[in-house]
Amino acid sequence: MRYRPRRSPKDRVLAEWRGYWEPQDVSQYEKRIESVVDKAMKGLGLKDRFHEEQIFDAWNGMVDSFIAANARPVVLERKVLSIQVLHSTVHYELERMKGQLLRRMQERFGTEHIREIRFRLG
Repeated sequence: MRYRPRRSPKDRVLAEWRGYWEPQDVSQYEKRIESVVDKAMKGLGLKDRFHEEQIFDAWNGMVDSFIAANARPVVLERKVLSIQVLHSTVHYELERMKGQLLRRMQERFGTEHIREIRFRLG
């Protein structure tokens, strides 16, 4: 009785070149791994975690194309969104629009995720 499946010459050459055997059918493991990862993420509280990448992606749609080209979100820490601005004139305009931008962000993502926006030159 064979415990190992018979492999084709192509598979044997690839295994020798790679240094390991490829499992023949991994579909049985995919569902188990997915359920384990989901359970671990839920246990760590990461399943419902807010992703700051959502804000970074939405930024270009919320502002004018000129402003989007000269200012971009850098980090979201302690509910404060920091935006890096390239030119002082754009910084001035963003400071004037700060209330409107904050309101738009809070409408889209909620006040529990964003409470303030800060602009910095650089």
